[in-house]
Amino acid sequence: MNAILNSRLSDIGVYGLFVTGGSTMHVKKIYEKIKSGSPNLLDYLRIVHAPRECAMAFNQFLSIFQVQVLPQRCIDIVSGDVVGVPKRLIALDVLNLLHEEFDDTRLHFAKRYLQLMRRYTMYGYLRPTEVHVVITPYLALAKVFPGPDTRASMQTKTLTLLELFLMAQLLDDPMALSAQLQQACASYCQTTED
Repeated sequence: MNAILNSRLSDIGVYGLFVTGGSTMHVKKIYEKIKSGSPNLLDYLRIVHAPRECAMAFNQFLSIFQVQVLPQRCIDIVSGDVVGVPKRLIALDVLNLLHEEFDDTRLHFAKRYLQLMRRYTMYGYLRPTEVHVVITPYLALAKVFPGPDTRASMQTKTLTLLELFLMAQLLDDPMALSAQLQQACASYCQTTED
């Protein structure tokens, strides 16, 4: 899976990435290579240059095997009673908690996934004649927060996901993450006291 997360970040601007599947034959072949843990996956992805197919196979793998991107405690925070709490504060808390909840491999996967979705959110598939519509939180919702969603909880989760994606680079700098979390907590406490 890390091969997919590391492969071809320059393809992040391909129109339809994570939305359209391209060649179903390539999607199946890439999916099988992911599933089998093929050591040649990265080389194969470089040769075939099939970013849409790669994204769809990756999405399919996450769905079928129900790969948990975030630890349950993080999911519980976002799904809990957070009415009135700024989404930025929730997202910072979740990012901070990742370091406590996941070991090296799981933490690396969560970081790379969130950073991939950040890059996709920031640079996406914008055409010169289009307004940039951010759909990444909706694409990732079922992967990050499995289970049924009401419309209200879906809106809360997608807004928090957007904040998670936008601040994912803080996972590489725990000191900056801690400082941002302290600042957000202080700001929230100040507004609730007023």
